[in-house]
Amino acid sequence: MKNTKLIVYVCLFCAVLTFLTGCNEMDEKKETTSNVSTSGSADTIKFAVAWSTDTEPAAAGRAAVEKAVNALGTPAKGVVFYTYYQDPDFVPDEASQATACKADVAAERAVAKAVADSCGSIPNIGCRARSLTNGGTLLKNAVAVLAIGGEKADIATAKVEILDDRLASGKQVAQAVKGVKNLNLIIALAEMRLSFEAKDGVSVEDFIRGLLDNSPAGVSLLGGNSMPDDMAAAAGLAGAQFYNGQPLKGHVVAMGIGGPIKVFGNHTNEFKPSDQTVTVTDTKDKWVITFDGKPAMEVYRKLRGMKDEEELTSDWLHPIGVVVSEGNEYIRMILNWVDADGKDKDGKETDVPAGSLAFVAPVVKGTKVKIMAGGQDPRAIVSSAQEGISEMITQAGREGVEPALCLISNCCARGMRLRTFRKGNDDEVTEAIIPAMKDEIPLFGFYAWGELGRIKGEYEGLSHQYQQHTFVSAIVAVE
Repeated sequence: MKNTKLIVYVCLFCAVLTFLTGCNEMDEKKETTSNVSTSGSADTIKFAVAWSTDTEPAAAGRAAVEKAVNALGTPAKGVVFYTYYQDPDFVPDEASQATACKADVAAERAVAKAVADSCGSIPNIGCRARSLTNGGTLLKNAVAVLAIGGEKADIATAKVEILDDRLASGKQVAQAVKGVKNLNLIIALAEMRLSFEAKDGVSVEDFIRGLLDNSPAGVSLLGGNSMPDDMAAAAGLAGAQFYNGQPLKGHVVAMGIGGPIKVFGNHTNEFKPSDQTVTVTDTKDKWVITFDGKPAMEVYRKLRGMKDEEELTSDWLHPIGVVVSEGNEYIRMILNWVDADGKDKDGKETDVPAGSLAFVAPVVKGTKVKIMAGGQDPRAIVSSAQEGISEMITQAGREGVEPALCLISNCCARGMRLRTFRKGNDDEVTEAIIPAMKDEIPLFGFYAWGELGRIKGEYEGLSHQYQQHTFVSAIVAVE
């Protein structure tokens, strides 16, 4: 009888040991269950992404936070969230996808309060955006949450006003997160004003420079602009940012993330660059007057293959590629142009010559440029996303580190074009991102109205840029 009891005790001990060992192993693995995905380890750094499509905004905010924080299995040190609830009385104009948004401000504020209440003392930031998660492309009425924890994780947050002196705004963000131990990554969320404001001498590049020049060498930046309040009503450049539950406008909210991580950044797009490279030969602030000594629009039309009767129609269809290294360009949208009568696209008089093209930030004299064509092929959009993620996964493998989190800042124009031109269920998450990730690591992304992220080279001394029409991504690997 004694021997029998001993055997039972030994078996119980082995079962408990096996369970505990399994729990430790599970903590190291990447897991996806219903509406939540995790990776990393509580001993080092751990990530959890959760999402909710509850039609009741506050309930969705609470559910997403609780799922993410509970899935960590270790105290959370920071939370980032994206939410978009559409005004229930708004009917999108599907013929003009650029107008297909109007926010339910009361709903998103209820989300922000619920998130902050659920976080308690955990610092949290967020913005209005359609989110991308392991659960798919959540176009509206959804909340997505990223929670970060682990013994070696360090977090700091910032809220900074978008000043005309963009350099100062960037410096303030850097100053706010400079105390983060082993700072590797800054997530920055703003609104269209950061990038699209047309004032002379006010440039988003200055914001990026102010942030990166005052941060430790090698820090990666990823982020972008939130959705506007109501694009159809031309409601200005405002969006919505949230800081510990506080709704903000005219701000950048940011999170500095430190720990045993390595960040691989990438950018890709669906356009085809011209074989010929041209040089910017004359400029005025944000206007490019000539390429190779000829009117910029004339050169653009020729290299893009536009017919005589074909007109420039929309900034989300007409980009150029700024050359940053051999075979690599990042995208700048043509925001305005001057016709032969000397008036811009809105019929206003200008002080630059006919044929000039305007951009969101200066494209300086001497810049090498490719003319980009295409943009209406949904398969090219999906393929570019898969290529972008695959490149970073491969790079992480070469450097012997384990991918743990995929961050995305994806141009809303890509989403607009997918919804406009697709013939089936073309979707970047299900058909591109998740297959490229192989192991289903947590995915936390959003459709941005202008993206911030790394480029494959440098432009004007910067390794990161404000981008458009672009799939900007980062793989965060645990060292």
